[in-house]
Amino acid sequence: MSVEVTYELAGRMTRKTYKSYSRATTSMRKWFEKNDGRAIIYRFNTEPEVIQTLCQLPANTQSETNFYQTRAWRALRLKVLRESGGLCTYCGSGTQHGSVLHVDHIKPRSKYPHLALDITNLQVLCEDCNLGKMDNEILCSG
Repeated sequence: MSVEVTYELAGRMTRKTYKSYSRATTSMRKWFEKNDGRAIIYRFNTEPEVIQTLCQLPANTQSETNFYQTRAWRALRLKVLRESGGLCTYCGSGTQHGSVLHVDHIKPRSKYPHLALDITNLQVLCEDCNLGKMDNEILCSG
């Protein structure tokens, strides 16, 4: 299914069609690296997505490993861990209790790739809580 993207730069608009969402986001990533404008993604049966910065682009779905190795993810992860006080959002355990902490996407990246680098979609969970949550969207915080 094709995806259309309108690029806007200095009042000029250009529309391009891509064979897949993945190809569209790859092209937009390259475009944003060179331009300071915005892009609007049009997909069948979905609301248009307005992207104004490179970091708003969905995570590259080709490789899970690559996402977790990016500078953007690592910096955001560190910020979230520091702000959490080193405690699990759900059960309150932390490294002082021998727990391994994870920075978890509240709404999973697999279903909400556009929220991958949204700090409001992140929470610190201990390994037990995170593995228990899996891809459930909501885990009530304590």
